[in-house]
Amino acid sequence: MSLCIIVWQVVILTCLSSLSGASQKEEKNGDPTILKGHLQPFGESGQRREIEVRNDFPEPYDFLKNYLKKSKPVKLPGVMRDSRAVRLWTDAYLMSLDVPADTVVGLETKKKENRSQETTSMHFHEFLKIYNQTEHYMVDDVPKYLRPDVMVPCSLQCPELVEQGFAFAMMWFSSGGTNSVVHTDAFDNLNCLLRGQKSFVMMDPARDRDKIDISHNGAYSAVDVDSVDLTKFPGLADAEFYHVNVTAGDCLYIPYRWIHQVRSFNSNVAVNFWWDHYSSSDLLDRDEAVCQGQCDRSLTLDKVELNGQDSSMDNLGSLKDWMRDVVINNPMTIEMVKDMFRDEYAGGELPEIADKLLNEVFEKLDLNKDGQYTIDDNEEIPDENWETIRDDVSALTSMLEEDNLKFEREEYAQYVEADRKREEL
Repeated sequence: MSLCIIVWQVVILTCLSSLSGASQKEEKNGDPTILKGHLQPFGESGQRREIEVRNDFPEPYDFLKNYLKKSKPVKLPGVMRDSRAVRLWTDAYLMSLDVPADTVVGLETKKKENRSQETTSMHFHEFLKIYNQTEHYMVDDVPKYLRPDVMVPCSLQCPELVEQGFAFAMMWFSSGGTNSVVHTDAFDNLNCLLRGQKSFVMMDPARDRDKIDISHNGAYSAVDVDSVDLTKFPGLADAEFYHVNVTAGDCLYIPYRWIHQVRSFNSNVAVNFWWDHYSSSDLLDRDEAVCQGQCDRSLTLDKVELNGQDSSMDNLGSLKDWMRDVVINNPMTIEMVKDMFRDEYAGGELPEIADKLLNEVFEKLDLNKDGQYTIDDNEEIPDENWETIRDDVSALTSMLEEDNLKFEREEYAQYVEADRKREEL
């Protein structure tokens, strides 16, 4: 090797070392714009981590003890391939079903999720006709006429868990390209993909809850999932991210309150099973025999009760956790609490009775009567207050859900009438 080449190698290495040192110096001086992942998709900063993968459904007691109780995610490839939903749910099959004329499904209208965006509803068959040509995608409870095709995952077939029922079984149906906000769920979540592919990026809240603001309704973040600005969310530079890809027939367990973001690809159908965390945890205090037994692959969703949001709010632990997430970064005034419920109400301004209920709830949340509900208040609220808050919030939620359903039906009736008039013309 010539002396010139050696000299040039030394020069290049010296320059590279100098640049690296300068970069590290800038990092230490706190310039997030040079860090990995700045203005890149969510999950590209920080460190990547792997989750456990196993090719079978864990036995129910094993699942509760080693995954749910330990807040440990797990990927289960291919475990739902035997479900009729995976085998049968082509668009042609779904169009052939006898769907009641007076039923509708809830739809999002933009594939990049924004929780203040317009939503709508229409008959399931009408949705099937348009979803490949529009950004509309379905997010709703699995309709009753589809539930006989959906097998209850073996890991959830603990008799007492089945008997007490799940909170929701949500169906997500799109032509692909959907892109969720970064969010948490108020339930344990087993997400089973029946068609297409999905990618998940998850964060462990026990390690990284303080790295991202999830204060929007205690459930989601304002971070742009396509272009994460580390000047606004610097904590994400040091977070750990679990990246998981799933295909049709796979299930993914997302533990209670884990932070996650989801993207879908190609024609896409998924069902996720949500159930109350604290009730299922309590089963571990019982004899192991309560969750033993052979998996019944004929146990389908139509044979299981779905109890809705109230099933988690019955448990004070779930309510406390949700409210803690609401105020963990920002105290709330009574108007902010009312705005939180207005955002979920299709009617706009809250009814007078709902307004009155929220005033009563806030009285019990604001312990020191300074006009703000804070994380310190949350930790000091006595259980008797929480019980009253739970009952009031449950009543309020039921009232608003009933009104929202009425608005959906009225909207659909208007849509049908407008369609009839167009045909007459």
